[in-house]
Amino acid sequence: MYHGAMSVPLELTLDRTAGLSLADQIRSGVATAIETGVLEPGARLPSWQDLAAQLGVSRGTVRVAYEKLAAAQLIEAGTPGATLRPPS
Repeated sequence: MYHGAMSVPLELTLDRTAGLSLADQIRSGVATAIETGVLEPGARLPSWQDLAAQLGVSRGTVRVAYEKLAAAQLIEAGTPGATLRPPS
């Protein structure tokens, strides 16, 4: 299945026993990758479906994480993926 431009692979590890929700763990992991320069402005993130399959979570969990990142203006969320925003 074609998902548009090639997305950047993400190395995220989730802790299902942590007090932090899975969506917040994904949000935190992506935010850290952005802040440390692992993910560059304009990079395409995996689609909800692809990242959900990679992490073994629901697409809704990834959608919530991407929505939180978009609200923080770190990414531009689209359906079903997202692109990193250039720094302002």
